[in-house]
Amino acid sequence: MWRPTALACLVALAFGCDGAGGELDAGWPDVQPPVGDTGGDAVRGAVFYEDRVFDEGGFTGERVERPARGVRVQLWADGALLAEAFTEEDGAFALARSGLDAGDAVTVIARAEAERAGHTVRVADRARRPSVYALEEQGRADEAFRLIARADAEGGAFNVVDVSVDAFALYAPFVGEAAPTLTYRWERGRGFDCGSCYGDDEISLGGGFEDTDEYDDDIVLHELGHYFVDHYGRDTSPAGAHRDRQVEPELAYGEGLAYFFAAMVTGRPVIVDTFAGSNRVIDLERVLQNGESLDVFRGVTADGRLREEIVAGVMWDAFDGPSDAEPFDRVALGVEAVMAVLVDHFARWPFEDRGPSGIDLSDYLHALVCVAGVPEEDAARLAEDRAFPWSPAGCP
Repeated sequence: MWRPTALACLVALAFGCDGAGGELDAGWPDVQPPVGDTGGDAVRGAVFYEDRVFDEGGFTGERVERPARGVRVQLWADGALLAEAFTEEDGAFALARSGLDAGDAVTVIARAEAERAGHTVRVADRARRPSVYALEEQGRADEAFRLIARADAEGGAFNVVDVSVDAFALYAPFVGEAAPTLTYRWERGRGFDCGSCYGDDEISLGGGFEDTDEYDDDIVLHELGHYFVDHYGRDTSPAGAHRDRQVEPELAYGEGLAYFFAAMVTGRPVIVDTFAGSNRVIDLERVLQNGESLDVFRGVTADGRLREEIVAGVMWDAFDGPSDAEPFDRVALGVEAVMAVLVDHFARWPFEDRGPSGIDLSDYLHALVCVAGVPEEDAARLAEDRAFPWSPAGCP
């Protein structure tokens, strides 16, 4: 963040031990955390993971133990599942051990899957019959368990889950019924041709050593942003290559929105993507790449193409509060108003189109005025700062 074989079937997904194929189980078992004080009749402990600290210069080399929040923990004995729960904010858990004596042998398993306000996420490997990453520890029922996912093993999977929990906490109050479980497919040392990408409730997250994304929180959240829009908002992006190039308005909007989503969750306008030996840092507030201002970060081409950073920068300016560095920016929507635009408004598409065909930055600026109530002059100033050609057209 900024700043063993005998139990293999226990940590596999539901299909993993019966010879079935390689599709992820779409269900999510109804697991409730223990209610009230379990007294002495509980197996207790906590789950942690190693986070790799980074800043605008990339990874600092520091590793910090953080609580694994909201992850599923299971209690097993003699090959039987006895209890399940989700960890608390400090990573702690209490699993009812009725029927067990204090000295009985038990196994505690913590899985890289979590729940927050009904929204669920899991991280699975890339095997044909995939399994959710998990930690396990054996001991006695009266012992305190401490499970930790190391950065050079399962830590990346638990970091992905933890970052996703932050996103769920942000948008859950505004979206109603939870979408199907979000699954990340990731494996340390293995990349995808797309780098990292989203489709059909699944994120392919790059794990190749030249471009690891499991600890790039902003990239994890960018892809989760596509999942969010897929289920709760709307874009009309055709998808395709988009990095470091001017692209058609709909694609720029879809990708810029996903980067803005990441910044909104973290609360900072800096997107950091690390590579082996280099970093790519985008400052959405000042619209800089690795500290440099690029001509393509302002304006559009003759045929209307633009950089995704222009979209993300305008969205950030509309979201955050005023600053001395940007006196023109008098818009400060905050999360609730942004959700009203993205969820309540754009989810109703199609409606009267503004600018190029499909949903693009022109439509967003129009929604600022006609949905969020931003004065036309203030919305126009956001566009002018990026030399984006837009003028108010009135509200229906």
